[in-house]
Amino acid sequence: MFSDEASGRAPRRQATELRRYSREAGLGPVVLETREGWLLRLPVIDLSPGGAKVRFTERLTEGTRGRVYFLPPHWHPRMVEAVVWRIDLDGIVLRFSDASITPSQVSSHPPP
Repeated sequence: MFSDEASGRAPRRQATELRRYSREAGLGPVVLETREGWLLRLPVIDLSPGGAKVRFTERLTEGTRGRVYFLPPHWHPRMVEAVVWRIDLDGIVLRFSDASITPSQVSSHPPP
């Protein structure tokens, strides 16, 4: 008998999560206020204590600074300073510069 590896069928291995903090997915939108005065409602792809990945709705460039507003009913009210850290194929990465957001700050009363 041949082992799975010898027969060309490698056994499935679990991918190891290398991130320092876990991500929360499927959360409500946030509002980004840019220094130019734009108010952009951005759907959250995932959220970690140091930043968030949001879906594209407007063209932004790396280094764009602004404020991210976490507003009811999806969030407990909070504002943090952020910068567009990176632009990926599936979204924009915002890095929080003055505070962190934790899953406990997500509202326990999502809209119906």
